[in-house]
Amino acid sequence: MLVIGDVVTDVVARHTAPPAPGTDTPAAIAILPGGAGANVAAWAAHCGARARLLARAGRDSADWHRDALVRAGVDAHVRVDPEAPTGKVVALVDGGGERSFLTDGGASIRLGPDDWEPGLLADVTHVHLSGYLFFTVPGRTLAALATAEAHARGATVSVDPASAGFLAASGVRAFLAGITDTDALFPNSAEAALLSGLSSPAAAAAALATALDATAVVTAAADGAHLAAPGAPAVHVPAVPVTPLDTTGAGDAFTGAYLAAVQSGSTPRAAAAAGCATAATAVRTPGGRPGQGA
Repeated sequence: MLVIGDVVTDVVARHTAPPAPGTDTPAAIAILPGGAGANVAAWAAHCGARARLLARAGRDSADWHRDALVRAGVDAHVRVDPEAPTGKVVALVDGGGERSFLTDGGASIRLGPDDWEPGLLADVTHVHLSGYLFFTVPGRTLAALATAEAHARGATVSVDPASAGFLAASGVRAFLAGITDTDALFPNSAEAALLSGLSSPAAAAAALATALDATAVVTAAADGAHLAAPGAPAVHVPAVPVTPLDTTGAGDAFTGAYLAAVQSGSTPRAAAAAGCATAATAVRTPGGRPGQGA
């Protein structure tokens, strides 16, 4: 599979007390490779898929990110931006594992059609697009180009909306207009509510599947996942019970595992169960990638 999306440097700060204004708050801080697209590719490879990634990073850390992806088993095509530094995300993770992000897109939001080459689709049967592509003009152009060429070659396409905050700011209608040709959508419950206008993850999954004529898989943290095909009610796939340490990248782990399972011949329901199990593994360690340790 080919994943097109972002690679960023994560600064993960785990704190047990709320940040205190004007003074110090103790925290465990780690600097780790991240990015939604890169995380999905790493988890897909971890789950046995052949995964390729197209992303963009700055000269400051492109080699570091490429090396980390290669060690994770990803065929990494990291374009080096001559001007912008690598994107950075500060992830503030509270004592319950819930995270909030401060995001500087950097080079990642400059990924566009000039980074594309048809050879990226060699032996590819599925293309996954990070939703961050749809929040910039070059990204939307690249997404449309990759989708058209993938479908022309008989490959399927999926999209992860990526960010409820950016989705609300850029506009739901514009996002939906850009994904009319997708075959599968992977929103979390907040993103699904924005896109459908429905607060129930199950109802949102069913509505989005029918509206897009695509599979919709809504992830809902401890509630597991809600899987829907066009015109059918959603099926609930329960989560694996776990006490989370850091939920950063849990959705990426789910998506990577789901896509790997489908690529290996699993049914969508079995793939969703694999996604839930992998997400439960992901939240037990800091950061958004497999094997990043404590």
